[in-house]
Amino acid sequence: MLSNISVLCQRLSACIIVAVLLLPTSLVAQDNHLRLVYVSEMTEMDSEEKGSYPRLAGLLNHYRAEPVPVLFISGGGGLAPSAMSSLDRGAHIIDLLNSLEPVAMVAGKREFSFGEDELSLRAYEAAFPVIASNLYDPLTGNNLDGISNSLLVQQYGITLGFIAVIPPITHEEYNLQRVEVLDPVQSIITRAEQLRAAGADRIILTYSCCYRDYLDYFTELDQLLHDGVIDLALGKDEHLLLAENRLDSMHPNHIWVTEGDQVAVVDLNLAAASGESMLLEWHAESMNGYEPDSYVTQQVGDYHQRLELLLNEEIGQVMTSFATYQADVRTAENPLGNLLADVIRAHAGADIGLINGGFIRGERRYEVGDRLTRRDIMREVPFRDRIVLIDVSGATLLAALENGFSQVEEIKGRFPHVSGMQVTYDFSRPVGQRVQQVNIAGQPLAINQQYRLATREFLATGGDGFEMFIDQPHLRYSGQMTRLVADILMDHVQETHKLAPTVEGRLVDVQ
Repeated sequence: MLSNISVLCQRLSACIIVAVLLLPTSLVAQDNHLRLVYVSEMTEMDSEEKGSYPRLAGLLNHYRAEPVPVLFISGGGGLAPSAMSSLDRGAHIIDLLNSLEPVAMVAGKREFSFGEDELSLRAYEAAFPVIASNLYDPLTGNNLDGISNSLLVQQYGITLGFIAVIPPITHEEYNLQRVEVLDPVQSIITRAEQLRAAGADRIILTYSCCYRDYLDYFTELDQLLHDGVIDLALGKDEHLLLAENRLDSMHPNHIWVTEGDQVAVVDLNLAAASGESMLLEWHAESMNGYEPDSYVTQQVGDYHQRLELLLNEEIGQVMTSFATYQADVRTAENPLGNLLADVIRAHAGADIGLINGGFIRGERRYEVGDRLTRRDIMREVPFRDRIVLIDVSGATLLAALENGFSQVEEIKGRFPHVSGMQVTYDFSRPVGQRVQQVNIAGQPLAINQQYRLATREFLATGGDGFEMFIDQPHLRYSGQMTRLVADILMDHVQETHKLAPTVEGRLVDVQ
């Protein structure tokens, strides 16, 4: 268990949190043996595939009953997206983690789903430190308010230093308004030096997820392990974006889990001499094999009850079959993508509409006859985003479409779905030259003409690489900034009592 947490400095350049791990007196510890339990990317409260907090609590109960001290580390990436987080912005995840008593939580990319200020609020609701070692906030002159640069944990006279990094792409994908994301590798080196100066004997790096922008850092991270800058690295690659041959060649102290329900259980020998590996062994284990903890089960049940009346209300029937898995919404025209683009365009009275595939998160298949509930809509579009109407030139629109098609091979969320236009493209051509033709209202795109474009606030303010929208004039329209996109989609389904999206040839790949 974790107690006696004290802050040793106040917003200094090397701000460090120190914790002392205390064992229950009924247990006899195995000297110098410490166990780490690491998990991340748990966005759902109780899912067999994506992880269950009650079963994770059961796993922790099991290991905490053994005579080996346990440090539980939440690797982050859990505050969003989910139906519940769209309502409380991730507060329920912090509440559940408070019951599980992690030594710390990593701030990952998804922790910024609702902006910097909301993450600060979540950090102050947590009974544990939230750490990110490569953030800089000009407002504080240091880290984001409530976020710690690092953590020191003392056990058996050995001091462990924990640092955590988020990928630079966070700034682009989550449209950070104020916080800067510093170079991860240089930040690791700097924070490790600060921790060793503060007394750390060993340095452990944690991070919540590996997306492709991280792959360039893997050789450097392994070199940091070889050089002794860090002693252990913990990460997760749930989307299997890291090639198996890269996994085989990684440093043995670079630990990975690759499934949503998996936990890394890591045994350390704190008596290992300086320069020797402290890693005894580790294994990935499914939390699904453990009985759910009764208290956490009750917590989850209470949250589910709060959602029942609203989210389980049936609002329509599915009339056409379609799917919303990542490959369906991030690589090609998609029926629901078309409908969302149509809905926001109609709501704003725009000439054209554009959303990104990453906005759609349900990852399921719908069949004709399925009953549609509010919960289904919230799962598909869980982000609390509103519609913005902007005035764009044909040249700006063309640049936006090129950005949308620029990372389709990586199944990135910037892939565009459109309304009021037809786009012909060629993925075999170089990035920036993929759009072949654009027709709007049956006419070729005019580079110098202005168009009224309806889109998400996230994209209008530069998210997902759509920086070309940042300085475009915002136009007023009836109902502006009063309803969430999810609410407007629900209204559409309720009015028609059906969901019947189709593919219409709006996006055509000619390769």
